[in-house]
Amino acid sequence: MFRIDLNKLNVIILLFLLVVNFSVLADRKGVVEDIDGKSIPFASITWSQERGVVADEKGHFSIPDTLKNQKIRVSAIGYETSIMDINDSTSIIKVQLSPNTTELTEVVVTGYIDPQSAKQSVYQVRTISKDIIKNRAVGNIQEVLNTELGIRFSQDNAVGSSNLEMMGMAGQNIKVLIDGVPMVGRQGVNNEININQIDVNQIERIEIVEGPMSVVYGADALAGVINIITKRPETSKFLLNARIQEESVGSDYQFAQGKGNHIRSIQSQWGLSEKWSFGLGYTNNAFGGWKGENIGRQFAWLPRNQHLANTQVNFNNNNVELNYSLDYLNETITSYGPENRVEVIDSEFLTKRWMHRLNGTYTFSPNVKTSVQAGFTNYTRETITKFTNIRTGEQGLATGPDSQAKLQYSGLNFRSTTYWKLANKLALSGGLDLNYEEGQGDRISENEGIADLAAFLSAEWKPTDKLSIRPGIRSTYNSAYTAPPIIPSVNGRFNITDALNFKFGYARGFRAPSIRELYFNFFDASHSIIGNPDLKAETSHSFNTSLAMDRKVSDKVKVESSLSGFYNDVKNQITYGISPEDPRLTSLFNLEEFKTGGLMIRNKILLGKSSLDLGVSRIGRFNRISSEIPALEPMLWSTEINSNLGIYLPFADSYLNVFYKWTGALPAFVLDTESESGARAVQMDGFHWMDFTFKKSLFGNLDFTVGVRNLLDIKNIQSNTGDGSAHSGGASRPVGYGRSYFIGMNYQLFK
Repeated sequence: MFRIDLNKLNVIILLFLLVVNFSVLADRKGVVEDIDGKSIPFASITWSQERGVVADEKGHFSIPDTLKNQKIRVSAIGYETSIMDINDSTSIIKVQLSPNTTELTEVVVTGYIDPQSAKQSVYQVRTISKDIIKNRAVGNIQEVLNTELGIRFSQDNAVGSSNLEMMGMAGQNIKVLIDGVPMVGRQGVNNEININQIDVNQIERIEIVEGPMSVVYGADALAGVINIITKRPETSKFLLNARIQEESVGSDYQFAQGKGNHIRSIQSQWGLSEKWSFGLGYTNNAFGGWKGENIGRQFAWLPRNQHLANTQVNFNNNNVELNYSLDYLNETITSYGPENRVEVIDSEFLTKRWMHRLNGTYTFSPNVKTSVQAGFTNYTRETITKFTNIRTGEQGLATGPDSQAKLQYSGLNFRSTTYWKLANKLALSGGLDLNYEEGQGDRISENEGIADLAAFLSAEWKPTDKLSIRPGIRSTYNSAYTAPPIIPSVNGRFNITDALNFKFGYARGFRAPSIRELYFNFFDASHSIIGNPDLKAETSHSFNTSLAMDRKVSDKVKVESSLSGFYNDVKNQITYGISPEDPRLTSLFNLEEFKTGGLMIRNKILLGKSSLDLGVSRIGRFNRISSEIPALEPMLWSTEINSNLGIYLPFADSYLNVFYKWTGALPAFVLDTESESGARAVQMDGFHWMDFTFKKSLFGNLDFTVGVRNLLDIKNIQSNTGDGSAHSGGASRPVGYGRSYFIGMNYQLFK
């Protein structure tokens, strides 16, 4: 019979515990930090024979005690590599890494749980850092995104809104996220998010994913994703940031209030402990409006007053990381009516928004991690129209049709994603995505609400060190429309050499009409729009590809170039058109076919802290009436050129930035029975834009900024786009309010 000697077993267990205990005690602890003492997550620590470890999210790591009289190599994306000697006296290893000013490889999180190099991502991602935003002294996100290739804006000053377009697709096809949580609440008469209702002073960086992300992020992501990532409170640190900026609006200016653009912002962060940190901020943007050629009471650009407040609570403990954020917006846009001897009529557009966001991550093991993003938004937009009797001064609410209106949107978003690393070459990522939006108000004819529940799954397979393929599928249930049973996608990356990589992607898209497109009716002096409850859902096939090269010429010089292309084929695109029942009204219809395509070339040179960006794009948009008149070109093309020159002046510790962009003419055709071909060519003219900014740093924490915006003094461009627009037409379209000058001060206090 087999017998177990308990005495021997006890000795074996004791020896095992001693060995384990000795190895644990013998491990040397270390931490990787930047020059400001901030931890650097996921740094790589290697030693002989390429063995090594990876630091955790707080920069902490452990190495075996056997490493004596050796060197370790510590590296992280965006930082200079450090080589450190390990000897007997080294008990706690503290490694400090300096920023690598020639490192162009940004870390991105959009579409992933863990931060990942933009170069190694299978998606085409570009980032805008907080330093770029700060150096350009911008007042809103439109001024940030307007400098990007392939993005253009148009203004609707009748209701004080701006409309976004990316990759030739309109704003309703672009998913706008804040920390991964979708924004809710459409602006003006449009079915897109007003990005200028976000506090630009709270932004850590902006990630732009080009191409369809419908499998990962669902509806509204046909053209891509704009993920606005906010600043997170630091642990064990107090930070106070105060900003004041005064800017003229054209030639109009009054100090501190009234005419001009006035920005006041204060943001604070407090690290209570290694686990808890808090953030609190407030910004006031007061835009006094611009009359342009108007002589009387009316403004070409409406006055706007914004109050934005935010608060954050951050918890981080071992495997758990939680962040709760609350954003508040209170915006008033005032539209003054024309002169009248008896009475004048003015309107105010009041917007309030509460947005709750919760982001959480739990690490079960190095190979399994779960993240949650949840949000709840309450958004209201109210129109208040008042009359004022000129003789008596009496005021009251106007009683005309649609003089008073209130809309309310509520949105609930929940997203859970789990990442499993099954092997060194295979990982899975899957989860659930819930979106619910409902609207009610005087201009919404019905209130049914629309729910969207989806499950998604993707895999990242790396058959070789050079090739990475990420296929994915999404299955969606929509309460208002029947979605395709499966929405597939596939993205990939092939590293041709260490400096040259090729990326490709395909995705099927699906977007159901929103409540606004179905039931929203809007009438004022400039708009006569009715919703269409019979709209069909949009579906699409999208393709994109890129060839990118980044090469380090020397220790201080690095060059990055890319050539990318895209093609979108959309069925049943929702667009504006003249109502067949009443030609005085604009409604929404499904366009059987719509396509966009294009090529983009980008080049970037980094010399120390100075940089030069130069990009060219050629984007084509489908000619909507080519199906009726085959002789016409099916695609109409527009060219765009942009450049950013940033020069660091070390002798003055100052930074000079010059931005230039050429937005080419936007051609189109409209039906014309009097024309021989049955169509008439129309277009929106192109225009040049240039900004100049100079920033001077003092005492390490005080920045003075001066500059000129719209240096070329652009106001309006000629436009003869014909009938069928949702907005009032005319011989010109507003682009800017003329050359403006600004001066600002930014103060940072660290403790």
